[in-house]
Order: sequence, then C-alpha cells, then structure tokens
Amino acid sequence: MDDFIKQKLSGLLDLLRNPGIKSKQAAFNAYYGDLTQVKEIVSWEKIVEVMKQETGITFDARTASNMYGRTRRKIELTENKIAKKNSITSADKVQEAGKEDKQNIATQKKVSNPGDLRKLRNRPIDLDDLKDGD
Repeated sequence: MDDFIKQKLSGLLDLLRNPGIKSKQAAFNAYYGDLTQVKEIVSWEKIVEVMKQETGITFDARTASNMYGRTRRKIELTENKIAKKNSITSADKVQEAGKEDKQNIATQKKVSNPGDLRKLRNRPIDLDDLKDGD
C-alpha cells in the first residue's frame, strides 16, 4: 500500500524535497488530483506518515487536511467563476438572437401589404445598385 501511495504522490514528494519550493501549499495545489485519489483510499495520517518518511518534513494530519481543503475551495471557486462566465456568455447569445429576431421582424414590417410585395418582386435588380447599398 505504501508503494502505491509513493507512486501516486511521487510528484508531490519531489516538490516537497526541492529546497527551491518555499510553499508546501503550492505543492498541494499542483498535485491536488493525485492527493484526491490517494485520499479516497487511505487516511491523512497514513499520507502524512509516507510524506515524512520520504521527505523528512514533519506536519500533522490536520495541517495536511487544511492545506488540501484550501486547495479544494480555490479550485471550486475557480470552477464557479468559469461556470458563471459561461452562463453569462450563453445569456448574451440569447440576447443577440433576440436582437436579430427584432431586426428581422422590423424588416418584415416594411412589406406589410400585397401591393408593396408585388412592387418588390417586380423590381429589377442591378448589381451596380447593390454595390451602392440599395
């Protein structure tokens, strides 16, 4: 079981061993997915024990759990912002479609009686007129 935990958390353990990494929280953020998979199988006490054996860093299970919780809240907040942005974008598309419908209705109202429609159908189309904006 320890080998599985070591294998899954190898990236996290490497970051924690690296003296250039000043923040343990940043390491937890980077390997949140791996921690989630391991957490589903074993307890925080076991995870912390393996981290201590592999890196020499001592912190308790509660600290690790708190760091994991901070990462989870940060990720959920980011996902909520993305979902909200996507829903706003969808609402904008609906509004744009509504504007197009209003424009089409306004265009349709210009030809309101059969006499105007006959005139429109009988009108010759000249390509030069179309280029001028008619």
